[in-house]
Amino acid sequence: MNIRMVLLASAAAFAASTPVLAADAIVAAEPEPVEYVRVCDAYGTGYFYIPGTETCLKIEGYIR
Repeated sequence: MNIRMVLLASAAAFAASTPVLAADAIVAAEPEPVEYVRVCDAYGTGYFYIPGTETCLKIEGYIR
C-alpha cells in the first residue's frame, strides 16, 4: 500500500507541475482605410473625386 501511495503522489505532483500553454491569439488583419473624400486639384477648389472612379465633381448651390 505504501508504494501505491508514493506512485499516486508522484503522479499528482507531476501533473500539477506541468505548465499549461495557451493557444496563440488569432490576429485578424485590419482592412485598408477607405478614402471617401479625395480632393481633385485639376479644376480648382471645391472639386472631389467620385469614389471608385477618376471623375471629378463639384456640387454647389442653394437649397430652400
